[in-house]
Amino acid sequence: MHSSPTSDIQKWQMEFSRNGRTQCWTLMERSTWQMLEAEGELTCPSGEVNDDPIFQDAYAWMKDSMASAGIYPPAPGLSPWWCWVRSGENHPEPYIEDAEGLHDPVVLELSLPSEQIVLSCFDLWHFVLNKCYVWASELDEQDFDRAQESAEEGSDAALQLQQRMQKSWSAVFGLDHCAVDMGPFEAKSIQGCFWTLRSADVTAILERDVLSSNDQP
Repeated sequence: MHSSPTSDIQKWQMEFSRNGRTQCWTLMERSTWQMLEAEGELTCPSGEVNDDPIFQDAYAWMKDSMASAGIYPPAPGLSPWWCWVRSGENHPEPYIEDAEGLHDPVVLELSLPSEQIVLSCFDLWHFVLNKCYVWASELDEQDFDRAQESAEEGSDAALQLQQRMQKSWSAVFGLDHCAVDMGPFEAKSIQGCFWTLRSADVTAILERDVLSSNDQP
């Protein structure tokens, strides 16, 4: 049994907190960093994120999860900023591959108030994006698959399976859960979501060229 999403969120806020703050990294185009320097703080309008329905549905679920934990957007119509808290085992900062698709990217090293950031498992997040069930065991997976095969589209059984699947997604916040055999906690890639990016929280600016490659041994 999973603990509640809110208790998991609060647990890992505390676990990664150092003197009330959490170190993380976010990638952006240099023009956005220059705008942050000029304005002091930025939020992310929902219209500026990927408009693919897959992303929109997953982002809506994440925003609802943040609100359930008492972390609300400062205004309507916003999407959270995303950051890396740990890219991989013994590798907290992003990899150079994470900058792909960005024009003239920079990496901001941040020190955020821990109570304002929600941490989640990067790999399990793809189950939310792809609308997949996060099973707790092989038997659990088999049980869900059998039920899905026998449920008619639009039926009460199908609706119950949809609700069961969405409830399973809370595993993304349980970073020490062993759902879907994602490996040990120490090796998990951990991402974070927060609402407001402030220049006062920036502790360093890194150029893309200083990042290492994920392909390196």
